[in-house]
Amino acid sequence: MKAIATPDNIALLTLGNLLWKSDDEEIGIIEHLEMAHSDKEMITVSGRFATSLLARRIIWGTETLSGDLSACALQLINNHLITPSDTNRQIARVAFTSPILGVTVNTQVSYKNLMGTITGLCDASDRGIKTVFDPSTGNLTITLYTGTVSEAVFSREYENLTTQIYTQSAVDYANAALVGGEGDGASRVLASIANSAGEARREVFVDAKDLRQEDFGTGYTDALLYRGQNRLSELSMAHSFDAEVNPHGNLRYKVDFDLGQVVTVLSKKWGVTLAARITEIEESYDASGLALNIVFGKGALSLLQKLKGG
Repeated sequence: MKAIATPDNIALLTLGNLLWKSDDEEIGIIEHLEMAHSDKEMITVSGRFATSLLARRIIWGTETLSGDLSACALQLINNHLITPSDTNRQIARVAFTSPILGVTVNTQVSYKNLMGTITGLCDASDRGIKTVFDPSTGNLTITLYTGTVSEAVFSREYENLTTQIYTQSAVDYANAALVGGEGDGASRVLASIANSAGEARREVFVDAKDLRQEDFGTGYTDALLYRGQNRLSELSMAHSFDAEVNPHGNLRYKVDFDLGQVVTVLSKKWGVTLAARITEIEESYDASGLALNIVFGKGALSLLQKLKGG
């Protein structure tokens, strides 16, 4: 947010204060402030949504996670933010609620950042996380969600995109993993995931020595495979559309499409169709109104081979 640096604005736009748009369910926390003087004195502030409160905590010890993703997130957030054993680590007015997501987690984590841990679990499972603000009480509710499938189709041919950039990269791509658990040399416990063969096969080693057999018993192999699958998810084929949406087009923001939803993006000229999740939305406001920059990514890609020109 940019504003003229009046005394009132300087008093309001301070580090730690909250910014809320009345048409949004999330709220931002000011984390960066800059004041500058050129033709006029201006103040610029930026920050992240309230989910960033999770980034202020670490996993204080070791947590063994087994069960639905929502139950594991509840365990982590309760133990390290809402009701920690050390009350100095508690953050007030924060709650957690989430539906059962049908995603099984089987892993162990120690001393890592709380936000990085939970968002990593969500990314690997193609699930989202947000923090809903209640303006009547000031309370914050963290929740996980599954993005719905929208019938929206974005394309310059349909005149609802003004610009578009398509990217595909296999630089870091891997589709086979060897996971190493406890032990050394010939006695090391190993598990593997292989989804391809021949030239198309791309292998990676995943070190999971931190996972201990005594914590998982007969489920130890499953825990190793879960760690490997998470790593392969991080190393999946990168493909995305970065586009500016026409605000006067046929699709309405937060009605026909929203963050987390799966939509169709296509370019007939480029021969590309992408069933993709909306992973980023940037809202910009100026004298001309609202502008939307959207990143579509992490979808099922279909490259249409063009046999004829035209």
